[in-house]
Amino acid sequence: MRTAFLLPEGTRKTMSKRSCCFVGVTVTSILTVCLLAFYGNFDIQDTFLKLHMNYLEDVGFMGDGNVPSTASQRFVRARDYQEAGIKTVLLWNTLFGDRNFYFGEGDVFRDCPINKCKVFNYRDYLNVEDYDAILFHGNELSGYKMPERRRTRQLYVYVNLESPANRAVPDKYDENYFNLTMTYRLDSDVPWTYGIIEDTKTGKFVAPSRDADWSAFWNGTSAEEPVDELPSAILDVVRGKSKLVTWFVSNCKAKSGRLEYVKELSKHIGVDIYGRCGAFSCSRSQDCFSDVVEPNYFFYLSFENSFCDDYVTEKLMNPLGYNVVPVVYGGANYTQFAPPNSYVNALDFESPKELAAYLKYLSQDLRRYQSFLQWKKYYRVNHGTNRAACTLCEVLHKRKEPAVYSTLSAWYTKDKCPIQTLLSNANDRYATRITLGNYA
Repeated sequence: MRTAFLLPEGTRKTMSKRSCCFVGVTVTSILTVCLLAFYGNFDIQDTFLKLHMNYLEDVGFMGDGNVPSTASQRFVRARDYQEAGIKTVLLWNTLFGDRNFYFGEGDVFRDCPINKCKVFNYRDYLNVEDYDAILFHGNELSGYKMPERRRTRQLYVYVNLESPANRAVPDKYDENYFNLTMTYRLDSDVPWTYGIIEDTKTGKFVAPSRDADWSAFWNGTSAEEPVDELPSAILDVVRGKSKLVTWFVSNCKAKSGRLEYVKELSKHIGVDIYGRCGAFSCSRSQDCFSDVVEPNYFFYLSFENSFCDDYVTEKLMNPLGYNVVPVVYGGANYTQFAPPNSYVNALDFESPKELAAYLKYLSQDLRRYQSFLQWKKYYRVNHGTNRAACTLCEVLHKRKEPAVYSTLSAWYTKDKCPIQTLLSNANDRYATRITLGNYA
C-alpha cells in the first residue's frame, strides 16, 4: 500500500515555479544547441541567442556564480573572437606531456607578422566545434577521446615531431580526418623544425628550407683566404680544446644503427659517451654543452635514431649553437638545414675508420678546424617553435577552404625513409657511404 506524501502549499508553489523555469530553460537550451549544431553562420543564430540569454538571466540561471558556463556563453565568446578577426586554436591533448605544446604561456603569437590568433588548452572555454582549429599530437591520441562534434569549416591539425620509422599514424584517424599537417617535415602545411638558422645582420629566416639561400656565407668568404679572422673568444675556445669526440645518448637501441657505428668508430678515435649508453654523466642542473662539450671537445656526434627525409632534431641544432663541430648521421639533405662547412657528414665516408682519420686530421690542423666555425659570422641559431606558431597563425588566416588528407599515412610514411628501409633489408649494422651507393 502506497502512502501519498503531501507538501505544504507554499513549497508546492515554489517547486512548481522552479519546475516551469527548468522546463523553459531546457526547451530553450535544446533549441539553441540545435541551432548551434546545424548552422555555421553566427549571424543566423544571434537573434535567438540573445532572447535565450535574456530569458536565462530573468529566471536566475546566469550571473549567480553557481551555474557552469553554458553553451550560449561559450558561443558568445566564439562570436566575439570571430568579429574581432581572431583565430582560436585548441590544444586537444599534450605534446610529450606538455599541456601547452611547448608554446609557453601567454600570447604566443604576439611577435608574429600575423598575430590575430589565440591558443587554449581548456576545451570548455568555447564550444569544441567553435574553435577554428584543433591541434592533435599524433603520438598521444590513443589516450584521449576525440571530439564528438565538428563543423565542416573547422581545421583538424595533425602534429608529430617523431619520424614514421618510430611512430606510425593511428589507423583509426588515417583517412579523411585531418586537414593540416604540422610536423618536422619541410613539406608540411606548417613546418615545425627543432631549430632555425637566421641571418645575423637582417634577422631573416634562412633555413631549414628547400630553397635555403647561403649567399651571405659564399659572398663573405674568400676562396683565396678560406679562414678570415674569427672573434677572439671563439679562437680562445678552440685553442683550449683537448678531447676529440663526445656524444650524449640514452636510447641504446635506435633503428639507425648509430650505437653500432660509434662502437666501431671508438676503435679508431677516442669517443666519450654521456648518458645511459656510456660511462660518462652530466648533471641535469648543468648546461652540458656550455660546461662540458664546448670547452673540451672538437666534435659532437649528431646521430639521429632513424633515417628519414627531413628528420633533423635537436641533436644537430643544439651543438650548432656552440663552438663545436657536429658530425651528422641521418637521412636528411643537410644543405637545407645547416650552413655550408658547419658540419661533417658521416655518410661521406666509406667506414667509421675513414671518418676517424679525417676527424683526427681536423683536430690537428686548427686553421682548417676553425673554418668550420666561420659561418657564425653570418648566421645564428634560434628556436623553431616560435616560427612554427607564427606559420600556424598565418595559415589559419589565409586558408579559405579546408582540404583533407585522404590517407595521412601515405603522406607521412610511404617512401619517406629509404635509407632506413635499405639498411633493414641489407641486414647491415649501420649506414655508410657504401650504403648510399647501393641505394643510388
